[in-house]
Amino acid sequence: MEWVKLKTLYDSEEKALKIGSIVATTEARLASQKRGPQYEVETRVEQVEDKWQVFWRKVFVGNKTGCSGGCGSCHNKLPGKTKGKVIPFNSTRQKSPS
Repeated sequence: MEWVKLKTLYDSEEKALKIGSIVATTEARLASQKRGPQYEVETRVEQVEDKWQVFWRKVFVGNKTGCSGGCGSCHNKLPGKTKGKVIPFNSTRQKSPS
């Protein structure tokens, strides 16, 4: 894909790199789907006169499909059953003395 240029210019390279990191994270999350196309976002900063400008682009890295390892292969396992305490219940009532 083509490089996208942010309109904002930054005073320091460090600030531009920080913004580039935020853009990369945000755009990758927005572009990638839970099951489907997956993207990484590349960024670069360039000096324009005495300021810094951020450029970014999406890079297709593949498709993510559903479960491919069979039953029980995913890391989202359900919590195991815990043994509960059994409380005995008396079904016969004792008569109170009258």
